[in-house]
Amino acid sequence: MARVFISHATQNVAIATHIRNWLEGDHEIFLEVHPEDGIQVGEAWRERLHHELRRADAVVCVVSQASVTSSWCNAEIAIADALGTLLLPVQLDGVIHPLIGHLNHIPHATARGHLEKALRRFDTGGRKLAKDQEPFPGLDAFTTALSAVFFGRDAETRALARKVRRGPGLLAVVGPSGCGKSSLVRAGLLAQLADDPRWLVMPPWLPGNDPLDALARAVRKTAAHAGLGWTLRETKDRLVLDGLRGVAQELVDEDRRLLITIDQAEELFTRAGEKERQIVASLLKGALADNVRVVATLRSEFLDDLRTLPELSGVHLGSYVLAPLAREVLNIVITGPARVAGLKVHPELVALLVEDTASGEALPLLAFTLQHLAMGVPRGGTLSSELYEHLGGVHGALARHADDVLDSAVAETGMGKEELLARLAALATLDHTGRPTRKRVSPAQLDSHARAALEVFVRHRLLTASGDKQGRWIGVAHEALFTEWRPLRGAIEERQIGLRAARSVELDASQWIEGERADHLLLNEDTFAAVAPLVANDDLSPDARRFLAVSRNRIHTLRGQRRRDRRRTVSWLAVFLVAAIGAAGLAAFQWHNASVDRDRATARALVAQAQVARTSSPRLALRLGLTAHALAPSQNTKTELATTLRGSSGEPANLFSHACEVAAGGLSPLEWQQYLPELDYRDTCAG
Repeated sequence: MARVFISHATQNVAIATHIRNWLEGDHEIFLEVHPEDGIQVGEAWRERLHHELRRADAVVCVVSQASVTSSWCNAEIAIADALGTLLLPVQLDGVIHPLIGHLNHIPHATARGHLEKALRRFDTGGRKLAKDQEPFPGLDAFTTALSAVFFGRDAETRALARKVRRGPGLLAVVGPSGCGKSSLVRAGLLAQLADDPRWLVMPPWLPGNDPLDALARAVRKTAAHAGLGWTLRETKDRLVLDGLRGVAQELVDEDRRLLITIDQAEELFTRAGEKERQIVASLLKGALADNVRVVATLRSEFLDDLRTLPELSGVHLGSYVLAPLAREVLNIVITGPARVAGLKVHPELVALLVEDTASGEALPLLAFTLQHLAMGVPRGGTLSSELYEHLGGVHGALARHADDVLDSAVAETGMGKEELLARLAALATLDHTGRPTRKRVSPAQLDSHARAALEVFVRHRLLTASGDKQGRWIGVAHEALFTEWRPLRGAIEERQIGLRAARSVELDASQWIEGERADHLLLNEDTFAAVAPLVANDDLSPDARRFLAVSRNRIHTLRGQRRRDRRRTVSWLAVFLVAAIGAAGLAAFQWHNASVDRDRATARALVAQAQVARTSSPRLALRLGLTAHALAPSQNTKTELATTLRGSSGEPANLFSHACEVAAGGLSPLEWQQYLPELDYRDTCAG
């Protein structure tokens, strides 16, 4: 429901009242002379007029010769135009207002239908649900094409649109994961601005590992919409040479505004490297002007990172905090889209869905469940509670669907469930609180079997694929998959040690960058030796990989320096004959003992970790034990390996096979016979 301000000259009060009567009931109308909600006796009328103008979504201008000569009517139109408010001129006696001569004026005699249509388009974004289009998006965010079935966020959409129209600078839409930030921007804000001739809307883009490439692709699509046939290479060249500001000037003139939308902007910090982040942030800062706006959706915990980016210093950075949807609004979220699609929802089902959803943070699970309930139901049909109970409720529907897709992927590719779950677990990383969060990977990093298996999950909408051959990415549709699907949750828990090690490296890398890459902030030799074997390269951002590589090179350099220092010391001390030989021998002995002690300490730590992990994850315990045995073989490490192998009574065959695959250097046939005499090494590890 739009807020409408009616601007008129005193001589046109009767016509303004007539227009108010047309629109009353469907919209919130302000007419200053109205006896109930207009300006009252004794009220500060100037302040009230300014307040209502700032609140208005649309201003209906009654254009007459009297209004053209009225200083207050001119001021109202000028303020509304400066605020970016929708202006709807209603013409009397053929008069055109000079301040808005570029806008179409509708004669009063035919104005009612035009006004109702324009305001209806404003409320819904002018969209209708296409034939055979599903009313519920599942785990995906609502898109602009689904704006007609985007319910429950009308007030937030209007508030966000007002903030964007009135600018200036960069506006961050922040909130927790799953609260609907992307849906609000795509199906709310962009749908409202897409048909406004005063705005050119750039399609939303995700930064990923290469934010400059993502930005260039969005610019290219916008240029094509504006009739410019730029290639991707040409677009990138223009961004480098002319900057985003220069590109924006080619896309829009001074009477039109450009909206740039960054979705999941936290990827600038979680996936992009420092150099790439600096380049894009500098381009954005250079582009921001009176006719360019930037909107970014951002998880709450990354707002300070965005605010403190040096490249954005001096930029007006506002924020719009989106809270999870209130429980009392969930009813319309369920029944509204169904009504647009011609479906009925049984009241008992509505009550069950509201109760099981609990809060607005579970909206993706709710939409996913509704999507499956609506599959195959024809227009005029009813969504029932019987099917809902069969699906297993809001949380059970996702887990059941994921189980079915996993079985399909195994059948199609021949890949084992555990291997496939491990591949899926690689799509998770840990945030600063230790919770699993999404991570996108490039299919180019995967072997053909893994690509084929993950494509099955893409087809069934549990994973999403974006980009093209030059930049294609795969990631989970929503992080609910990490917590609500038990097999994947278990696979992620097995990777916890590696993920936590990767998170530790990420934090150290951030401090290193903030400290201007000082050498003393690099990993020391002991820490590097403990952490490096645990982290996978794919679990690290480009900055963290560089940090690890620089740490490794620094350690090698220090080792070489120590070797040179020792040789130089030996050369000098050789002059002193016997004393020099004794000192050198003592130094070598101490260095060797220190190295052995360090290896033994690391092995003891790994054995302790293996003992903790033995019950919940025998495979992880076995890998830790093998690493300890390889680092510092001892009676203790051999005994721990044997205990791990004997203690896995739940799945001995699989564990022995795993041991044979990864532990060729862990237990020799002779040691195997010594510690596991009841099992024949050749039979267990045949082939």
